[in-house]
Amino acid sequence: MTVDHAPIVLASSSVYRQQQLQSLGLKFVAMAPDINEVAKAKELPEPLAARLACEKAQKIKALHPASCVIGSDQVCTFDGQAYGKPGGVERAIEQLQTFSNNCVEFFTALCVLSPAGEKYGYIDRTVVNFRTLNDAEILRYIEKEMPLNCAGAFKVESLGLSLFTSVTTTDPSALMGLPLIKLGEFLRLSGYQIP
Repeated sequence: MTVDHAPIVLASSSVYRQQQLQSLGLKFVAMAPDINEVAKAKELPEPLAARLACEKAQKIKALHPASCVIGSDQVCTFDGQAYGKPGGVERAIEQLQTFSNNCVEFFTALCVLSPAGEKYGYIDRTVVNFRTLNDAEILRYIEKEMPLNCAGAFKVESLGLSLFTSVTTTDPSALMGLPLIKLGEFLRLSGYQIP
């Protein structure tokens, strides 16, 4: 059974996630879920990412119950502390200085709510090893890519790769914000044809 006629809604305003979803060749609309993304007291990064992904999907599913809704969230963590989008140049510089010559974890959570009401969830753990970065390199990188709306203050799909010595993951697309391997599986389980 296929449900190719059922609309797909991406519960995100992220242009990066929209570009990723476009690569699967599916028609979809994107809607900002407008939820509170502040961590709860003592909430760890992995469960935080999972909760936010599901809350985003549930918020949009309530508005579009017949649709397949995709929610995703990513939390960057280093030395027990969660790092969000830097939002400004100074904060981006601080983040990259902190990550220099260190190992940083990214938890990317996915929640898919099918048209029939099934719920599928997944969390990808990606480990990024940053090379030693000097201040001049950090400034040059930020000036060239302005990664101010990216968790970890880099864009892995372009020049951000030059900041690393290695990336360890089961899904290379997850670091961009949407784990496409698992998403494809969940969409197939929901009745969509991919490819």
